[in-house]
Amino acid sequence: MNTDQPEGSDLVAWQQDIAAIEAKHCRAFVARDFEQLERLWADDLLVNSPINRVHDKKRVLELLRAGIISHSSLECQAEAMMQQGRFVVVMGNEVLTNSPEGAQVRRRYTNIWRAAGGSWQLVARHANVITTSEGT
Repeated sequence: MNTDQPEGSDLVAWQQDIAAIEAKHCRAFVARDFEQLERLWADDLLVNSPINRVHDKKRVLELLRAGIISHSSLECQAEAMMQQGRFVVVMGNEVLTNSPEGAQVRRRYTNIWRAAGGSWQLVARHANVITTSEGT
């Protein structure tokens, strides 16, 4: 199933769950809530980062703890969701700042969530910066 992000109660149950967990993920990332991120991220998580490096869960957590990755704001907007068995793919855009006075950075992202133990865990993520010449 594919969707163009219907509003509110038009979402089916799994879409509501994913929309809520995506919002929780964004808040936890900005807050550097490591306990929440540990729960939300699968142990086998892989991230293709906007700096063109692939990191596993352990490395992303190390970078966050060291302050190398740090956002003061992050707004995520899912545009499409597709469920395939135990997996959900979310594609969208996000706007972030790395410091309170920093410039906004716009990115495209893809998150892949896997049903695990009655909840969802992020198993793969790709994000890339949108340059001004690329448009939206």
